[in-house]
Amino acid sequence: MGSLEEEKTFTDADTFEKNQCKRNGEINGNVFTSEEKESKNSKSATSELPAKTKPRFPKQTTKPITKSKIFDLLILIWFSIECIICHVALLTIAVALSPLLITYNILKTLERLFAWATRGAYSVSGQDALWQQDSDTNRLIITSVLIAPKSENIEKELVKFREVVLERMVKAKNDCGELIYPRVRWCIRPGYFQYFFEEEKNFQIEKHVYKYEGSEPTSKDELEEIVSKLSGEPLPENLSPWYYCAVPTNYGNKDIIVIFRAHHSMADGVSLARFLTGKLPDYKIPLKEPVKFSSKRRLPNFAKAFFIMGRVFFKQLFRSSNKSVLHGPELSGVKKVVWSTATDLELIKKIKTVTGTTINDVLMTCLSMAIRGYYKRRGIQNPPDFEACIPVDVRPFKKELSFENRFAVVFLTLPSSIDGALAQLDETKARMDIIKTSGEPISMAWLMHLAVAFCPEALIKPILGFISSKASCVLSNVPGPQVPIQIAKKEIKSLTFWPPQRNIIGIGLSIFTYAGMVFVGVQCDVALMTDPGVVLEEYSKAVKELSNAVLMST
Repeated sequence: MGSLEEEKTFTDADTFEKNQCKRNGEINGNVFTSEEKESKNSKSATSELPAKTKPRFPKQTTKPITKSKIFDLLILIWFSIECIICHVALLTIAVALSPLLITYNILKTLERLFAWATRGAYSVSGQDALWQQDSDTNRLIITSVLIAPKSENIEKELVKFREVVLERMVKAKNDCGELIYPRVRWCIRPGYFQYFFEEEKNFQIEKHVYKYEGSEPTSKDELEEIVSKLSGEPLPENLSPWYYCAVPTNYGNKDIIVIFRAHHSMADGVSLARFLTGKLPDYKIPLKEPVKFSSKRRLPNFAKAFFIMGRVFFKQLFRSSNKSVLHGPELSGVKKVVWSTATDLELIKKIKTVTGTTINDVLMTCLSMAIRGYYKRRGIQNPPDFEACIPVDVRPFKKELSFENRFAVVFLTLPSSIDGALAQLDETKARMDIIKTSGEPISMAWLMHLAVAFCPEALIKPILGFISSKASCVLSNVPGPQVPIQIAKKEIKSLTFWPPQRNIIGIGLSIFTYAGMVFVGVQCDVALMTDPGVVLEEYSKAVKELSNAVLMST
């Protein structure tokens, strides 16, 4: 890319159109969210629109250039050589460490058998154990907020909700008579070489579903303070790591706020979202299967992921760290959370249809613009790019619903250094398309699982911490049902969540689509950011700016 001064010689639309044409054929890639399937069909959808609403930036074809093909071939050959060299280097390291790894895994197996025989404990899998790395400054706990209408008798409603949780979560069984969520009655305890699930003694639903004991909040600011305080606290010891806390409010419509917290070792965000919106409601709402990189062309993707796995490891290990005022300072452990009002999902769909992008592209662009706006309001006139650590779901969609961790982590550099809404959308899409076709998400999933499953925690913890800490935030985008749900005969008005951060990362961003609305959440450590509400203000401005740039001109 050129300098900002050079970019300013073109209008946003000119820049966007030229870059779109340059990347001919890259529009219809796979994506991460539940709306991806719609975006894949956007081409056919727009062909049925009136002429004035067809995409402003049609794809163009260019005549192949022989020199360009030769250059691309040379790049491919060099890339293949790099992958082979990295595989050899990784294999050499594994062989050198093999005596240690073999001894460790023999001891681990013996401990697993002894624990199961003596106290019925089950070993925590590698993907789940990966999240047993809490610190005083970052709790690896997923926090979410559900908003329901007011109740005249909160105690009576709480009893009904406990019965629902018992029936649909604690005691829920599949067609074979097996518990669907056995982890909700298990504690996590450390062993010598691994972690174990053990059944919680004297399980009582009242310890997991209860009413907030403090004063009722009289404003949204007070409610956010309560959620912020709870989000920084550890979960109770000797109990299964989850709870629901009902907070009655005394402002506005006097809604009931249900705070649901669950440790990441129990389940990831997609598992919890599917449960909250699919199993816990009074009636089942079928979810559309999202089109994602792991659901199409599975065999070629797996082959590519295996070939580049060694290169991905060394690439992440030696990748430079993101440098900005929002990354690096020592964290305080004091958290602050905020969440947005609803954004109309139809508006986002219109933008993606006109531009030939995806809903995920549009939302990521709006967040990138929001970060740029935040930098500017802090006096940084030339904001840097902002690197985000993004969890990507890799489980088969039709797999039996359960609590587990089945995801990979990829790193996306949001182009917050670029000015202009359309220019940012263009660059965001380009960077996301590269990730979608790279095979890196699957490679990262395999590397994470193998590392934690076969290597000692003392070796893996600093390596994973070193790699993950190079990003400035954790950004999670989870799709929800597009019709309202009811739980215990109460319609849920909105749902927001915040992904946990690890090591020195102190900012978490979230996107949740529900009932035709988009909700954005921001969680931050006050040592990095004391005013997360500014990010939401800039996000709202970004949506308006992007919609004006795209829709008003058509």
